[in-house]
Amino acid sequence: MVKNLLKKFNWKLLVKIVFTFLGVGWVLSKIDVNEVGRYLTDVPIAVTIACILIFNLSKFFCSIRLNMFFKQDGVFISEKESLKLYYKGMFYNMMLPGGIGGDGYKGYYLHNTLQVPVKNLVRPILWDRITGAVAIVILIFALVNFQTFIPDHLGLKIFLVCSPLLMYAASMVASNIIVPSYRTVFHSTTMLSLLNQLSQALVVILLLYGLKIPVKLFDEYLLVFFISSLATILPITLGGVGIRELVFIKAAEISEIEQHTAVALTVLFFGITLVSALIGSIVKLDVQRPTVKSPKVSE
Repeated sequence: MVKNLLKKFNWKLLVKIVFTFLGVGWVLSKIDVNEVGRYLTDVPIAVTIACILIFNLSKFFCSIRLNMFFKQDGVFISEKESLKLYYKGMFYNMMLPGGIGGDGYKGYYLHNTLQVPVKNLVRPILWDRITGAVAIVILIFALVNFQTFIPDHLGLKIFLVCSPLLMYAASMVASNIIVPSYRTVFHSTTMLSLLNQLSQALVVILLLYGLKIPVKLFDEYLLVFFISSLATILPITLGGVGIRELVFIKAAEISEIEQHTAVALTVLFFGITLVSALIGSIVKLDVQRPTVKSPKVSE
């Protein structure tokens, strides 16, 4: 009986809860909560609303990208249903992080609805994630060029200027080798990934404006934001809570980033993500199996 209980117990969720509390506890020990609260209340409502709209536009790019991968693997759903499925995935990621998860839900739902092989769902969902991460790395390389800590070395500067293009080319070669069936959609899906991340960068810029951060520091905040976005891909806390804040606070120790505004930024961004994910709780999926037309019988 004890063995059965141990098997049924969600150890993955427990580990995530522990890491979440440890991360949040560490962050709270480093900041003045009242100071963060003051920054949060200073952000105009109009800025917050604009950020929510732009953030949801970024999800539109994501859903188109995922659907392009699905089609390459013979999984055909409408763009409307793809967008609704993406929101369902966001909802499951945020609200049920210890269970099936957003990506798992997408695969489970489509497998049961369309009766397609699991491998035809796992591959596009996984490559959708990888393509998004590649776009983040490309933007990180681009932003490094604007940082003051870069040594004044000509060879290094030339490399950094070329690094976004080199990363793009390297990812194209790797993609063509690993999944040659995605060759025809590589450029389109990568551009959609960049549009997604640039939309989120615009959200961050508007939030920084609302927090009254000097414009000269925007590039530093954006660089750390994208680095923290990579860190949150690791599923070790609930909804990535604590990880992004930890990255920003550590970055504040070696840069001009201010801890309290950094945490305020991450709280606002998480709030926008949470509000947007709630859309997934009300949308109703209606994916239909493609109908096979019967051949006409000649009279």
